[in-house]
Amino acid sequence: MPRKGHLRFTSLRAKLGAAALGGLVTTAVLTGLVLMTAHAATEVVQTARMTHDRVRVFTQLQTAARAYQNASYQHVREPGIKARRAVSESRTRFENLLSEAERLPVINGREANVAKVVRRQGNLVLEHFTNPERLVESVDEKWHEGGSRAALQQVNKISQPIFALQDTLQGEIRRGDWTVAEATRNAQSLTGSAVIGALVGLALALAFSLVVHLLLHLRLRPGLRQLEEGAQAFGAGQLAHRIRLGGEDELGRLACAFDTMADTISHSQHELRAIQAGLEQAVAASTAELRQVNAELSAADECRRAFLADVSHELRTPLTVIRGEAQVALRLADRPRFDPRETFDRILSQTEDLSRMVDDLFLIARAQAGGLPLELCEFDLQEIAERVAGDFENLASEGGGSIRAQPGGPVFARVDEDRLRRALAALIENSLRHCPAGVNIALEVSVRRGWASIAVSDDGPGLDFAQAQELFHRFRRGESRGEGSGLGLSLVNALVEAHGGTTSIDAAPMGGTRVTMRLPVDAIRREAA
Repeated sequence: MPRKGHLRFTSLRAKLGAAALGGLVTTAVLTGLVLMTAHAATEVVQTARMTHDRVRVFTQLQTAARAYQNASYQHVREPGIKARRAVSESRTRFENLLSEAERLPVINGREANVAKVVRRQGNLVLEHFTNPERLVESVDEKWHEGGSRAALQQVNKISQPIFALQDTLQGEIRRGDWTVAEATRNAQSLTGSAVIGALVGLALALAFSLVVHLLLHLRLRPGLRQLEEGAQAFGAGQLAHRIRLGGEDELGRLACAFDTMADTISHSQHELRAIQAGLEQAVAASTAELRQVNAELSAADECRRAFLADVSHELRTPLTVIRGEAQVALRLADRPRFDPRETFDRILSQTEDLSRMVDDLFLIARAQAGGLPLELCEFDLQEIAERVAGDFENLASEGGGSIRAQPGGPVFARVDEDRLRRALAALIENSLRHCPAGVNIALEVSVRRGWASIAVSDDGPGLDFAQAQELFHRFRRGESRGEGSGLGLSLVNALVEAHGGTTSIDAAPMGGTRVTMRLPVDAIRREAA
């Protein structure tokens, strides 16, 4: 027997400890290899991206220099407004690209010197073409004095600033191409290294797994077989079965604990059967009630899941935009000429859209739950329709369309004016958003058999009216797929239902879509127009 204080390798703890240590070492080595490969790959990608930016800017700058030269000479030969505009545009583009080249990030002294040289040579080009007429005159003078050879020499002489800049840019472009090619070779080399590392790691993992499997199988097989047989027998209802596995290791103690548990469970089983009989009687008495409650809970849970799915789907896009803008701002924050105001404006716009969406969802939820407070007073629905149409008159006119309320006499009903105006505004905004420019919108108020109706019609392209009622659900949109949140018609339906009314959608006489809100009225006074 081993001396006291020495851990036997036949112990389950020793084997599991060795397995855990080996797995930890293997994982650490493979993780280190992966991190090193990922770091090197990141550097290769960054180098390729920066080089690509430099080559792109230098190529565009070279093209802009030639365009500026050609435009300047063309202006001398064929002066005019068009030629002068071409010179101005080409010079502006050249200056912008020159500034962009100066702002390119540099990683060493050579690139810093190149940036200075490009700026100096670019300034010489700008200064050189300040008076293109004089350059052309000098070439003409050489032509008259010495013929075409002398003129050609003069052209080469006066083009030295352009040639110098082009030589510098060509050199940087060739160097960039070489750098990109080198980065590509490095990336391919890293890929090969990663594959080799993965194969080596797989081989080590297989070898380690084989060793551990042999050790555990030879040591634990008899004990595990008896434990398995005991568990199966106990699970089959043979509560009198006992394992009785000897030994002082963990398996022996586990078998002893299993037998003790079996004794306790066997004793408790008899008590549980008696309790079960009483519980079955109590459960049978309340089964109908539980089924009803369960059905209600299932329906509520299904509504909750659908609502959460809709909300998560619709909030994903603005949240992704906000996160993207924030990440860009964080990456560019250290740059001296970075102006974060445009980024913050976009983030603010997205948060305002989110706020409006949450407000609409909250309003719809309260209305559908019957908890939306209404300040009901008697109002003239015709007057409300005319005022809302007037609010949107300028907006419709800007798009080349129109909006008007059909003339008619007063129609009085008890409504919440603010809620009703919001519903009308949502319908008009839907027509303006989802119809082409120049849409014509009409509002018509009528009353029939104790119901007041307000119809909003347009002459847009219409929609599939077979599925029109689906549009009253949250986040449903028609085929136009405008920029709205998909809550407009759902909000209108919720507000109308809060008044005890109904909403319907059908084809408009104008050829587009008509949405009709029907509101109950207690007393109506229809007067002549």
